[in-house]
Amino acid sequence: MKQINSALNIKIPVVVDNAFSIKVNGVEISESEVGAEMQYHPSESKEKAFYSAARALVIRALLLQKAAELGIQGDATEPSETGDEAAIKLLLEQEVITPEANDHACRHYFDSNRDKFKTSDLVEVSHILIPAAPDDVKGRRKAREQVDELLLQLEQSSTFESLAEAYSVCPSKKEGGHLGQLSRGQTVDEFERQVFALVETGIAKKPIESRYGFHIVRIDQRAEGKYLEYSVVKQRIADYLQDKVRHKALSQYIEFLGMEAEIKGFDLNVSDSPLLQ
Repeated sequence: MKQINSALNIKIPVVVDNAFSIKVNGVEISESEVGAEMQYHPSESKEKAFYSAARALVIRALLLQKAAELGIQGDATEPSETGDEAAIKLLLEQEVITPEANDHACRHYFDSNRDKFKTSDLVEVSHILIPAAPDDVKGRRKAREQVDELLLQLEQSSTFESLAEAYSVCPSKKEGGHLGQLSRGQTVDEFERQVFALVETGIAKKPIESRYGFHIVRIDQRAEGKYLEYSVVKQRIADYLQDKVRHKALSQYIEFLGMEAEIKGFDLNVSDSPLLQ
């Protein structure tokens, strides 16, 4: 049930009355049941965890009631699976039919999203980090002034390695500021975005600002990512599209059950369901 619920993004606002009360076709979901379910829904607040747990139990009740109506009974086939979970799985296999992602759909997605199917760009980078806290306005101004002075020294006779060793606060100072090869996702966003935008090798004319301070950056080498062939990523695309279609079909099926049911204490907001259009 946890996997099914996480795949659905159905908003179910809780109606708060003087007394806790949720009923699905007359079957009550107790507050203690919701409390027990909360362990499977970690959240930033107790209220959100309680909400998610209640939603999961409402969906579970709808599915089990439909399975009983159709005479579907499940026998657990895995040690961690309960009879109810097996029944829900059989119900969805029988009731939720999703078309296979065909080659035409996969090819269209591939052609429309070429940049998603490319090996990562690589840059070999060295830097000198002059620190400054994000909220320290005076400190950042002073750090920027120091960086400008160091850039002037680099234009004259100083070497990048010597200045890195003398002024940088990054552990890479021991290696002359050398960070090695970087691919996307290895550094903080603001640093990565600016580094990968540098198209020329050598020392960048302007420093890069990040949450840590200011960086004097030198691009030592670049290796552009290569586009992958369709045959290499076809199965990955098919799996993604299949999951997306199933996600939508599950959501619509739950909304349909919600429209047919009498639910008190929750509002499934099914009036905008695609099934009504």
